[in-house]
Amino acid sequence: MEITGNLISRQGSVVTIDVSEPEKLNELDKVQDSVITLNIHDGRSVSPKQRNFAFALIGDIAKAEIGGKWAGEPELIKRAFYFAMDMFYGIENFSLSNGRGNMSDANTFINMLLEFCLQHNVALSHHPLDALDDPSIARYEYSCLMNKRCVICGLKADHHHITGSKVGMGNDRTKVNHKGRRLIALCREHHDLFHHEEKERMAEYHLQGVPVNEEIARIYNLNYW
Repeated sequence: MEITGNLISRQGSVVTIDVSEPEKLNELDKVQDSVITLNIHDGRSVSPKQRNFAFALIGDIAKAEIGGKWAGEPELIKRAFYFAMDMFYGIENFSLSNGRGNMSDANTFINMLLEFCLQHNVALSHHPLDALDDPSIARYEYSCLMNKRCVICGLKADHHHITGSKVGMGNDRTKVNHKGRRLIALCREHHDLFHHEEKERMAEYHLQGVPVNEEIARIYNLNYW
């Protein structure tokens, strides 16, 4: 059974929806302990910035020729990633066009391309932090940390404890519990810069830092308990 409606409000995990066919709600009385799946349809069109950045990433992947010259055709790469949207995210007939695409799906597509680029060390022609919105920046921060790539420039990186999560002088970093401490991935140059201008650069790039989970602790050999 499918019931459509308009979102009225959200307070924490409580969502209020004005359904378009309220008579269908009677069907809920027949189902005990029912689990409801909420499918959200984003009515916002793909922005020019999203479209341009996505195609720039496809071009960067093509230039890298990962898998050989046969893999250097932008159109083939686009088709492969469109197929991946259906395979891994269940988004059928994905499109970056104004008429058929939407912002949410475009963000998912861009994040997937960026994660591929980080995993395969693809040189980027455009700065991701200039092209992403805040939710996507947070995911990019996480991907950079997981792949040890600088969130600013993409070079090989190590972790940086941001203010409020730093390990104090005289403490043994191997013994300090890092669970929940916030990190970002920075190359040596930007690591040094952040020691002097962290607050300014965090604000400039809309960075928040990533709380350490068990997987991050394993990658960076940090104590988690």
